[in-house]
Amino acid sequence: MSGFQVFNSAGAVTIDSDYFGTYFRDTKGYGSVTDPGAYNISTPIGDSTDMGYVDNPYPLDGNLQWFKFNNGAKAVFCNGNAPLATVNAGSMARTGTDVPIVSGYRDVYNAAGQLVWSAVSAAKIPRVMGFFDIPAGFALDSNVYSQSIGTGTWLLASNCPGNLSYGDGEGSVTGYSGLFFRFTSGTLQVYWINQSQRSWAQTFQPYGLRIPYAILPNLS
Repeated sequence: MSGFQVFNSAGAVTIDSDYFGTYFRDTKGYGSVTDPGAYNISTPIGDSTDMGYVDNPYPLDGNLQWFKFNNGAKAVFCNGNAPLATVNAGSMARTGTDVPIVSGYRDVYNAAGQLVWSAVSAAKIPRVMGFFDIPAGFALDSNVYSQSIGTGTWLLASNCPGNLSYGDGEGSVTGYSGLFFRFTSGTLQVYWINQSQRSWAQTFQPYGLRIPYAILPNLS
């Protein structure tokens, strides 16, 4: 059927027969790192001396990537590079729109007759619990933003800007920019880092940035 929609109590669409949802694909821990201390980044919420490249990251592709922080972890999620993180920083999960959906109990089809949602597969859909909301006008270049996101939640890392440039040879860091995160007992802190690249004021400050965080019921 086409045109079938279900809304939650906040008025957001949770099921739409014209669109595929994003379903859990797989997950793995981000444990060991390589090249610790390669970057000399200092922030009010910690430095990068104990941070290196995650040595087994998922590739950047059509999947969404969601990160669950371990307590005390620090991380920078990078566009095109492995994340920069502390050892045993947390777990990354992937969700995608091409994950096969299992029929069962309640099925929703689109106009082409494709199964787009079922009650059996619903547990594999991220349930957005809120947003890590850096407000418009907030000066993240010089101030730390903090917000409680609870424990056991997964932040949409795919929506976290970050860029690291590192050439060949010692001392060849060419620049970096992005969100530097620290997680402690359910509170997520962030600070914008920048060397030879664009500042927060030059990019997101006029608009702010909203990053969803969710639970993954099949992993709870």
